[in-house]
Amino acid sequence: MAFPQTSVISLMLPATLAGAFAMATPAHAAGPKPQIRPVEHMATETTPAREIAGAKAMLTTTEAGASMTLSTSGLEPGHVTTAWWVVINKPMLCEAIPCSAEDVIGRADIVETQIVYADGVVNDANGNARFAAYLPQGQVENGWYPTGFDSPTEAEIHLVLNDHGRLLPEIAASMLTSYRGGCSDGSLPPPFPASAKADGVPGPNACLLIQDAIFQQDGQTTH
Repeated sequence: MAFPQTSVISLMLPATLAGAFAMATPAHAAGPKPQIRPVEHMATETTPAREIAGAKAMLTTTEAGASMTLSTSGLEPGHVTTAWWVVINKPMLCEAIPCSAEDVIGRADIVETQIVYADGVVNDANGNARFAAYLPQGQVENGWYPTGFDSPTEAEIHLVLNDHGRLLPEIAASMLTSYRGGCSDGSLPPPFPASAKADGVPGPNACLLIQDAIFQQDGQTTH
């Protein structure tokens, strides 16, 4: 069965909020020049990160916030994929350049990490997906950590994709809008905070972080 690609933004946001989102992105795009980065298959213990041919992410930041789009392929048809903002407010304190997973999770309090939901879709029949989101500067609601989004133009930002497995209609809303929606306990990485593991309805699927795009700010090459 072919599953249409369905963005949770179009399905679930109230009309007023969806309108505000639509207005926000062009406003930012008309100002500062967006950064464009490749999307990669994330590195594992046995394989390095690999760029995905034709997959691109675009990020635009201003003092007011950040807007992103991401278009990718190589996903499992019919699976739910969610996109996540990973914000490192103090990348100059990371031990790796760009900031590593050990910095982002293991040293979250030092580098002032924030991780929060961006968008969710059902991958199309060819394994393609597109995502779009806007994150305003300031306090972050429903984030994994108590940190805010302090300075969008200085933060390092990673866009990370999580595979939730095949769509389960009875918990579709949770799978499309949370981190652990549809996921079994055993598939959640042990270092992740309790706030992440409590975010969504559990399910039988083996979930996995699969792709990312990394944005460093201009001049962010040394500590």
